[in-house]
Amino acid sequence: MSPEYRTTSLLGPLARDRFKKAGMVASLALVMATSVVSPAAASARAVSDHATAMSRFGGDKCDESKPSKTKSGVPYGEDGKDKCKGATGATGATGATGATGDTGATGGTGATGDTGATGGTGGTGDTGATGGTGATGGTGGTGATGGTGATGGTGATGPCSDIDAQQDSNNFELRATQAAGIVYAGVHDLRGNNSTDIRNFLWTDLSNNTGYPNGGDDPDGFPIGTPCGVSINGQNQGQGESGAIKIDTVTTTGQVWETTCVVNVGNNPIDLTCNQPWVELNFQPEEDAVNGGRDIAP
Repeated sequence: MSPEYRTTSLLGPLARDRFKKAGMVASLALVMATSVVSPAAASARAVSDHATAMSRFGGDKCDESKPSKTKSGVPYGEDGKDKCKGATGATGATGATGATGDTGATGGTGATGDTGATGGTGGTGDTGATGGTGATGGTGGTGATGGTGATGGTGATGPCSDIDAQQDSNNFELRATQAAGIVYAGVHDLRGNNSTDIRNFLWTDLSNNTGYPNGGDDPDGFPIGTPCGVSINGQNQGQGESGAIKIDTVTTTGQVWETTCVVNVGNNPIDLTCNQPWVELNFQPEEDAVNGGRDIAP
């Protein structure tokens, strides 16, 4: 602000000097009352004493007896600053720090924040490589022997085979055999004076005759079975060389069946005629029989 517009002091030069002296005396009285003179207070007192001496001996440039260079009667320099302003006093000592106040009460817990969005599912990791095959374990000890199993059922009867022979004449001999369930009758012509006249055995299949025992049941309901054994009975001595011969078979169920053949001595070579049916003999063998047996139905 320029000097021509500065507010004029309401106190005259004499009043201002008295006001300064009164302030200085009050400051010294305060220092003396506390009996403490700090370096800053001593410096302030020196400055005040200096100002008083300058005023007392007329050394102050702001002497009110000198004419004023301004409208307000306060001298200013060319720079517009007040040349009669006193020196700035020293900074007072810093006061002691007050005691720390008590800690305030803890504030209430804030509201729970919203739950964040669920993160995306991570990608599936690659499948690990298959581990190598482990070493083969050692052979275990031999286990205890198991109990004996139940006896199995009786198996089917195996194929039977049998043979029988008969000779009551010097001209021929007879045979009967059974193989694979078939009964055969055979004759051998023995006539001849040298090796060129030797004759072969001639065989006749008897399984084609009526009533051949080959399974099923007899009239009494007993199972017949199949041929398993065989026998042959030739003519008796003294009855001639021609006549009937009997061939019998026993079956797998124990039944006895019979048929007959005729020896043809007049033929060359001698052969057989076997065209009679098979018949079940009466009585049939029976358990515990004595000169008897099982009577078959007529």
